[in-house]
Amino acid sequence: MKIQQLRFFVAVYEEGSFSAGAIRVNATQSGLSMHVRQLENRYGVILLNRSSTGVEPTEAGRTFYTRAIEVLNATARAEDTLRELSGVVSDHIHVGLMPTFTGSVLSPALMRFARDYPSVRVSVEEAYSSTLSNRVSEGALDFAVVPAVGTDKGLETVLMAKDRECLVCASTSDLASGPTTRLADLPPLRLVLPSAVNARRPRIDRYLSVNGIEVTEIMELDAMLGTLDIVANSDWTSILPFVLGRADRDGLKRRFMPLTEPSLGVEYMRVSNRARPLGRAAQAFADVLQEELNTALEVDI
Repeated sequence: MKIQQLRFFVAVYEEGSFSAGAIRVNATQSGLSMHVRQLENRYGVILLNRSSTGVEPTEAGRTFYTRAIEVLNATARAEDTLRELSGVVSDHIHVGLMPTFTGSVLSPALMRFARDYPSVRVSVEEAYSSTLSNRVSEGALDFAVVPAVGTDKGLETVLMAKDRECLVCASTSDLASGPTTRLADLPPLRLVLPSAVNARRPRIDRYLSVNGIEVTEIMELDAMLGTLDIVANSDWTSILPFVLGRADRDGLKRRFMPLTEPSLGVEYMRVSNRARPLGRAAQAFADVLQEELNTALEVDI
């Protein structure tokens, strides 16, 4: 039995089809089918029931999946042990972050990490949750930070923190009157919001609808820095996570006022590939990122 066969089987199992599994591991559909069939023929067991709509694991397939994950984890840990035995943490890690993190905690985290681990190279990919989750599933990223994810796809999830959504307006706005805000008490709003590709957008829409918040105009903008700039220089407002206001604590450009009565929260999840435990370098960077996030959220309102 080859490690590659285990990886191929896990990809098909988690994706639910040979075609999607092939895309994930950058292989041909026929190649994956052949490797899985070889496993089944060699041991005389059916792992996957095939159909025109995809695959469904058998009881044997579900049991084998659990063992395959354990083997792949052990292989990854063995490789990491060899790196540790070299005496120096030297690696190239790939991390995916949503714009909320790249605009708030990434910079201080990178500077700390570069100082403490000068031999480790860090590549950061910015995208929204669905893209990042897929990239982790494919094995292209060591881990990613996303809002709470709804699909599994072989992902290991760790809750990093719970944040608060805020009304964000220019510091000169008449709306900037207190440390928190109740949207129902405000005049009709002009809101800059992300499009539906952002996992936060459906939750914001539900919040506005359920609480009867009057909105006169919505500008869809999938650019965090652009949103912040518009809000700081106009009467447009936005709804953004509190952590993103780390640079605005002085209130000179913008005010971040957590929503109250009711509040609206957002959870940050660290997702990694279940078959690939974090190596020493990736775990070290995840720890630094966690510490910077904790610091950013500790500010009293």
